[in-house]
Amino acid sequence: MKKNLKGLFVIAFDTLCDGNQCVNDDKGKPILYSSREEAIKEIFDDAYSMLSGKTTMDLKEFGISKKKLKEMKAILDSNDAKIMEDFLDKNPEMNDNNEFVERADEFLLGRKAFFTGDGVVIEGKKL
Repeated sequence: MKKNLKGLFVIAFDTLCDGNQCVNDDKGKPILYSSREEAIKEIFDDAYSMLSGKTTMDLKEFGISKKKLKEMKAILDSNDAKIMEDFLDKNPEMNDNNEFVERADEFLLGRKAFFTGDGVVIEGKKL
């Protein structure tokens, strides 16, 4: 990707085998967000959609109450990215895909940290 990424953001997630990845479009290209707030709102909306489709039993299995889900819906309706981010920070079990926002120009695709005798080595490639 040769586009200037300064000021743009990606939604990222960590995988055990492949390291950090980001959300892609249907053509396999990273989805870029014009603001951190826009990306947080997307994470929150996706998390709410995933959780609201689960049964009460499934929610209980992850320690999520219907009351907490209602609270999440009210926050979603407020459209306030700061409140959304604070809620997910305090309730990480509600971030169904364990996603986070990272600056696109700093994001390393496949980022992995290796602990060696010489210290920590970080691998990955820029978008």
